[in-house]
Amino acid sequence: MDAISFRIAVTALESHADVARHCALIADAASQGVQLVAFPQASIDASRAESFDGPSIRAIAAAVDDTGVAAGVGWIERTEDGRLYDSYAILFPGGARVRHRKLQASQRGLHSGARFTVFDAPFGARIGILIGDDNDVVENVRMTALMGATLLIAPMRRERTHRAMLAARAAENGMFIACSHTSGDDALIAGPDGSVLTRRAAANGGLIVADVKPSLAETSAGRRALSARRPDLYAPLARQGDAYPLRIEPERAMPRGSLPLSFAVVGRHRVMR
Repeated sequence: MDAISFRIAVTALESHADVARHCALIADAASQGVQLVAFPQASIDASRAESFDGPSIRAIAAAVDDTGVAAGVGWIERTEDGRLYDSYAILFPGGARVRHRKLQASQRGLHSGARFTVFDAPFGARIGILIGDDNDVVENVRMTALMGATLLIAPMRRERTHRAMLAARAAENGMFIACSHTSGDDALIAGPDGSVLTRRAAANGGLIVADVKPSLAETSAGRRALSARRPDLYAPLARQGDAYPLRIEPERAMPRGSLPLSFAVVGRHRVMR
């Protein structure tokens, strides 16, 4: 690992694991030279929802300080006004913390977050966080890339596989993606070229480890494609529903030897010809 790389690990920890299991894996990560370990969505077991400064978060933060390994953990957050969120925090040695709330809450009783989370990490990467099936929405991942993220932390749970989708997202946005997952077959780390750097088959002691070099993301084909975007053409992406302002161009007289073409615009509920 060179001076401009850092080592990350994802886990295949089951949902709602106890704090002691988190702390043991953080210590294991330290023994392998890992600087950031990411746990899955809702990884913390709590008999009730906790605040951002609840006992579970404080205990894991203490393990982070003891080992010098940053840790990403998921839990159900209760705010002062009683709202509940599917949240994820990255805790750094020395006390710094970053929190993200799931943008599209899919569980009854939970509220949706209202902003993207992208920040500069102490070890030289710009990190974004997207929780669970928020990663299925192409625009969510693209926004984290446009905000400069070179590493996306994508904690997940449940049995649905996301391997192919995450590899595609990594390539088209030119970023590393670290997916911690409750399914051992689906936890992985993908590179900015779309290759899977490591997954469960290469796990060592419950951790799936890879070295991340942010400069590879910055010089990737996906990053070059971002610079070729034409935002003036993309207004329909910001519209809700199927009311896309698209029209069928009338057929024109074609030069001899050319073929006239027709096409259809397909909406979710109708086809216009």
